[in-house]
Amino acid sequence: MKSASFKKLTVANSVFFDQVKEYLDGGKKVTIPVAGGSMRPFLRQGDKVVIKAIEPADMKLGRILLAYTPQGYVLHRLVRKTAKEVWLAGDANLQQLERIPKTALWAVVIEAYRGDKRKNPYALPTMLAAWLWYGARPLRRIIGKC
Repeated sequence: MKSASFKKLTVANSVFFDQVKEYLDGGKKVTIPVAGGSMRPFLRQGDKVVIKAIEPADMKLGRILLAYTPQGYVLHRLVRKTAKEVWLAGDANLQQLERIPKTALWAVVIEAYRGDKRKNPYALPTMLAAWLWYGARPLRRIIGKC
């Protein structure tokens, strides 16, 4: 039997995320590709993540969340929260933080894949490494200037 070949289809982010939002609002889980390098080293371009609609119980520090910000859609880690706002940061970002209302949060990552290999984004070693990596941002900025 001949295997099917597929062409890569590129659609505008707005069209793609409108469809993602529709599925999330319908209670479905959605698998999306990671685009960009802002979550390195924990998530990389081409990894895939499974997301579900966010609930208040999902807003735990360290969770990776999908949000719509004034700059566009981001998949970043929750690093601080108040009653009405959250701060998100990409693991690779040295300074940038998104300070947004909780209402801008769409989804939480529940699984991650690199190729066919499942990665638990919230395993204790991963979370410890992520917090150390985040805390080392000042040192990483200095080293980056050398």
